[in-house]
Amino acid sequence: MAELATHKLFLLFACKHNDTENSGFVLYSFSDKLRFEFDKPFLHEKFFIGSQHGWLSVLDRHCEPNLLNPLTGESVSLPSFTTLSRIRPHHSANGDIVSYFCRKLCRPQSNFGDRAFFDCLGEVTFKKILISSNPSTSLSNFFAAALLGYNSNLVVAKPGASRWKFLQHQEEEWYMDIMFRQDGKLICLTNEGSIHEVELKDDNFVISEMTAPFLKQYIDRAYLAEDCAGRVLVIHREYDFTTRPKTCNVKVFGLINGNGKESKLERVKSLGGQAIFVGTNASISLTKQDIRGEIKADTIYFTDEWWEWDHDQDEDDVESNWLKNICAYNLMSNSIKPCCPDEHQLCSLPLPIWIHLSNPK
Repeated sequence: MAELATHKLFLLFACKHNDTENSGFVLYSFSDKLRFEFDKPFLHEKFFIGSQHGWLSVLDRHCEPNLLNPLTGESVSLPSFTTLSRIRPHHSANGDIVSYFCRKLCRPQSNFGDRAFFDCLGEVTFKKILISSNPSTSLSNFFAAALLGYNSNLVVAKPGASRWKFLQHQEEEWYMDIMFRQDGKLICLTNEGSIHEVELKDDNFVISEMTAPFLKQYIDRAYLAEDCAGRVLVIHREYDFTTRPKTCNVKVFGLINGNGKESKLERVKSLGGQAIFVGTNASISLTKQDIRGEIKADTIYFTDEWWEWDHDQDEDDVESNWLKNICAYNLMSNSIKPCCPDEHQLCSLPLPIWIHLSNPK
């Protein structure tokens, strides 16, 4: 793995070898347009739902969450999926979990229904898990925060905890994205566009509103990011669904501190020469000095997140091998373009994710 030492930011994706059913993994370096085969057995049958500090957040085939270091194979366990109050495992005669009886999070009083793995992914299980600090340096001193299902509830836990803890918010609100800031504080973006800050102290959690509701209409995807100067950004991504999901419009807003008054969001027309990478991963920002090769300044890079669309396609249909929507939006030219070769846009599940690798010690 020595050849990876000089390349930090990658797109990690799965691919099928020689048109067989056997999938391996590839790390693609955008700055140099270099591709590295990365066939790690411990990544097989995993679903990527986050990356931060060089670690991946993954689900196994039973929807159980873990943190994995893709360079070393080291893992950190997180509380079980079955500790969620709306989940009951369904066992086979020999004791194996075969599916789950679940209540939809948006309907807590509804009856339990039997859900298989992919149904759980869409309706009730983890859609994103982020961590407050690097497990390699603070194994017992970090928080994990996760979003659950379509109507995203927020849960948090510390390593070694027996279960996830729900954080309550207003009934009509749900979270579109979460982010740990550089100072370790957790902030959340609601479906109405307001930003919440969560104070995490052992078992005490306090949610406060940083901005008033901002959105007047539905947005397909929205992301939180933090630039290299510590400014909070909100990125709106709209899609054209005429054929398959394709990014058609992007807007960027910056959080303006109210200095004692209510903070607000204002439109951003420049990133000051920085580049930002968003998706299921924690957002990654590169300074103007760190940008090199094919990475462009004042540009936001997106991965594809429509796993539901990919899963719903007929496996025998050639058209199911559709190009993913891995693209770049340049603020200066207001243009959206694909940002990696078509061969990498044909990746299979799990969907691709940005990862900033940390060299093993």
